[in-house]
This record gives sequence, C-alpha cells and structure tokens, in this order.
Amino acid sequence: MTRSFNFGSVRIANETIEAIARKASSEVNGVIEVNTKSNKEAKNTKVSVMNGFIIIDLNLVLNADVNVRKTIKNVQENVKRQVETMTGLKVKRVNVEVNSLVIQ
Repeated sequence: MTRSFNFGSVRIANETIEAIARKASSEVNGVIEVNTKSNKEAKNTKVSVMNGFIIIDLNLVLNADVNVRKTIKNVQENVKRQVETMTGLKVKRVNVEVNSLVIQ
C-alpha cells in the first residue's frame, strides 16, 4: 500500500503487514500457531486492500483450554491496533479462522 506525504511517498509491502499481523497474533494468550507453512493444507495469512482500507485474513491454532470467542476478539483487537500504530494505515477487518484446537 502506498501513501503520499509532503516529502515523497512510502510503500509498505503486504508481506510487511502480514509479518506485523502474525507477530501481534502470537502475542495473544492461547494462540499456539499462526499460519503454519509446514502444513500444506493450512492457509496463509493474507492481506488485501479495498477502497484504501486493509483487510487481514488469519489462520490460527489455539490452545483448547482458552475461551475461543474471547481469544479471537483479543487477536482481532491486537492485530488492528498494532498494524494501525506501526504503519499509519487503517484496518477495516481482521478475519480469523481457527484451524484447530490443541490440548496441552
């Protein structure tokens, strides 16, 4: 995504936004794995831009001992806050898919 400023323009690659989103997700208690690339069936984190807003799709593995709904809400809030704070871009949606629950 590109933004223009008084002294020039700045382009932030989608991969950078994906990395911020993965890191912010992993900081939430109960998240075990974000976007497992070793599993070929697992979907990757995806960032898309629509009408100047960012939409982030995440795929997570959670601990079975957590409240899933509350954990997902915490992930969404943390990802939105971190991406907006670090990039200055507006996040419209953070879509979360829970691929599995792991008993530890």
